[in-house]
Amino acid sequence: MEKQFTKYWNGTANPEEFSSVLEALCGEDNNGKVSLELLKRWKETLNNAIENKENSSLLDKIHHRIALEESKEVARRITIYQNLLRVAAVLIVGLVISTLVIFRKQQPASTNVLETVTTPYGARTNFKLPDGSEVWLNSGTTISFPRQYGETRNVELSGQAYFHVVKDGKPFVVKTGFGSIEVMGTSFDAKAYANDNFETTLVEGSVKIVDVNNRTATLKPGQQATVTPAGKFSMMNVNTGNITSWREGKLIFVKTPFVEVAKDLERWYNVKIELQGDRLKMIGYTGTIELETFGEVLELINVTTPIKYSFNKQSRILKISGR
Repeated sequence: MEKQFTKYWNGTANPEEFSSVLEALCGEDNNGKVSLELLKRWKETLNNAIENKENSSLLDKIHHRIALEESKEVARRITIYQNLLRVAAVLIVGLVISTLVIFRKQQPASTNVLETVTTPYGARTNFKLPDGSEVWLNSGTTISFPRQYGETRNVELSGQAYFHVVKDGKPFVVKTGFGSIEVMGTSFDAKAYANDNFETTLVEGSVKIVDVNNRTATLKPGQQATVTPAGKFSMMNVNTGNITSWREGKLIFVKTPFVEVAKDLERWYNVKIELQGDRLKMIGYTGTIELETFGEVLELINVTTPIKYSFNKQSRILKISGR
């Protein structure tokens, strides 16, 4: 366990090792071993804090592991002074449910090391890329990027992210399974979840979209390009504030088909939603969800929309039907 715990702590655990450590942390029989490991890290952290006032490596690891708390507090951002971050390192283990999963994949000597950051369902986070560009990750999102960029600043995305790209003369390219987005310096939202629409929403600057069928489009601020799973390509003007409100802990819906509302709620609250009846899927829902617990969200929707529901806490399956 000590070896796996060390790799988890250093951010080098693979998915199997990560899962093994989580099981150990949650097991009551391992309380003694876990306490010893935490005590060891606590002493090391204090010693490092005394010997080195600016431990940027430790701070970087801590920043990447701090995500939002459980779903009832998904909107609350965690901000702590640097000195407290050093001492609080051992407390991060307690944030298992919403902790970022970070893997380092060693590439051949001729290429760079890739960093992969994943936000689990029910969590969101933001951090800076190697070039200083800032990125926000929505629930259930994975992003990979080289530790050091070459001639092109490439990142790979699965899920939804908002980018504020700094200008440095090198093209910035977001690659997804549905196409790529090319920019020089701009702010935009990219949504590329599996089995969902591929959407790019431009807030400022300019971006070029290239889908898997080599169809291209250049967006202006306030425009959104969409490619459906069936391959239909379209562009439209949108309210970018509504699209990107998830960064601020809000979901804003304006006559949104309920099937799309259900997808967002599934990711934010880590549940499975089953809609019963085709008519229900197309009901338009208008409302804003902010800081509510899952139970409060259900009651809000129930009051404003003609539905009835049942929720199984053990399976986390929510069944919704019309009334």
